[in-house]
Amino acid sequence: MAQRKNIFHNFINNPFVYKIIQKIMSGTSFRRKIIKNHIRKKNLKILDIGCGPAEILDYIQDCEYYGYDIDKRSIEYAKKKYFNKRYRFFCKIFNKKEISKLPKFDYIILFGILHHLNNDEVNSILNLCKKIMKKNCKILTEDPILIKNQNTIAKFLIQKDRGMNVRNKKEYLFLLKNHFKIINYKIVSQLFIPYTWFTTVCKK
Repeated sequence: MAQRKNIFHNFINNPFVYKIIQKIMSGTSFRRKIIKNHIRKKNLKILDIGCGPAEILDYIQDCEYYGYDIDKRSIEYAKKKYFNKRYRFFCKIFNKKEISKLPKFDYIILFGILHHLNNDEVNSILNLCKKIMKKNCKILTEDPILIKNQNTIAKFLIQKDRGMNVRNKKEYLFLLKNHFKIINYKIVSQLFIPYTWFTTVCKK
């Protein structure tokens, strides 16, 4: 995993600080729209890789939820806030050993994950995801993106992101097309605070 590791980035990854920053940056509201546009039914099985404090549970109907994150603070926060026998949280790296313990999923969420991984790591995690996707399962991704004529502030903020593998559209799609036949994507330029998002809905 390629990401900046220093006192500052460790501080902003604290679940309380992280949630404040996401609200200021409109990341919370942006992800809420993605969830509400796609996950509308109840009793779905949902896998959230890199779940952080699992705040998307605020917007999902009753479901069977599995959240993975390597940040212990975020997982402990999620366990306390979202105490539910149908919610499971794991402070582990999502790998081959884990998928043998998991069911097949209706949705797999990769919010803010791909830009933290190099190409080999992306291919590895997508290969694992494909093995636990139901027939009509969808993978939802969301990451910052670099584009031409990008807002100067947006470009600066994205280049300072903790994830060190922010890509352009061609680079993201090249990786995803190795795994999925159907890829619907959007590039969203946020006005305040200036930022640029790349989202996809992928199916086998």
